[in-house]
Amino acid sequence: MPESFPSFIRRDWFNVGNGQQLHLAQYGNPQGIPLLYLHGGPGAGCDIGDLALFNGDQYWILLLDQRGSGQSLPFGDLVNNHLTGLISDIEAIRLALGIERWCLAGGSFGATLGLIYSGLFPERVIAQVLWALFIPSKEGLDWLYGADGAAKLQPAAYRLFNDIFPVQLSLTELLDSYHLGLASADENVRYHFARRWVQWELQLAGARLVLPRLLPESVLALANIELHFARHNYFNAMNVLQRVTPRVKARSVLLQGMQDAICPAALLRDFVAGLEHAITIQSVVDGGHMLNSESLFLAVTAEIHAMWSWIHQREIQ
Repeated sequence: MPESFPSFIRRDWFNVGNGQQLHLAQYGNPQGIPLLYLHGGPGAGCDIGDLALFNGDQYWILLLDQRGSGQSLPFGDLVNNHLTGLISDIEAIRLALGIERWCLAGGSFGATLGLIYSGLFPERVIAQVLWALFIPSKEGLDWLYGADGAAKLQPAAYRLFNDIFPVQLSLTELLDSYHLGLASADENVRYHFARRWVQWELQLAGARLVLPRLLPESVLALANIELHFARHNYFNAMNVLQRVTPRVKARSVLLQGMQDAICPAALLRDFVAGLEHAITIQSVVDGGHMLNSESLFLAVTAEIHAMWSWIHQREIQ
């Protein structure tokens, strides 16, 4: 691990009920500003490389693997994996660590969770930096997986995503068919469907990663959890997001890559139109969806530092 990365403090598994044990790794400065990092997916888990976003002297960094993800147990769980659980887990971790108020950082579906949590618990969030916010609406779902959204940007990749099936399917039929494939008793079938699912998203994100021939279990878990949330319309997340966003009190910066093909700027614009909110939206002209986009990575890193400066100035006034 590069020397510039924040130093490791400790790791723990927190029992939050229903057999869920959440993995939390702590880094940086235990006396620094507490900051919870929310990964995307849902189901992606935290990556050690995410630490590159943070100055370990400034922040007490908390990397939480959400339900079924990363090193949390049971791995790949779907039965108790839903929006209410993910949000209640965030608050359970805060209480377990004895943190009165903290900061949030997260991208994609992690940004969605952060915005919802900060609206439900406005007194608990000091400030947050979110990026590539996933809008969990019918339009967001249609854009990502339907035939008339991102499919138009990457037609060859989309054909690989849906040519498993002999006829053109509606979005509901497509998701249900993927569900059957990922639930197959045949391991080869399960991994075939998982590869197609994850490769489509990687292609849209501009990731140069080529999935290995032997897929790791994490890829199957990611596909299963993402599909689980998509088939359940993200457990009413859009209605919750619309209802609680006006309650957000935290200093909030939302970065939007203008080249983001997964969570496009138009969906964000439609979401914020007419909402009274405390969010500053910053466009990143060359930014994509993932932090492999250099301009987005640099913009997010700068805003996380600016968040610390803003808090520090308020403390010394």
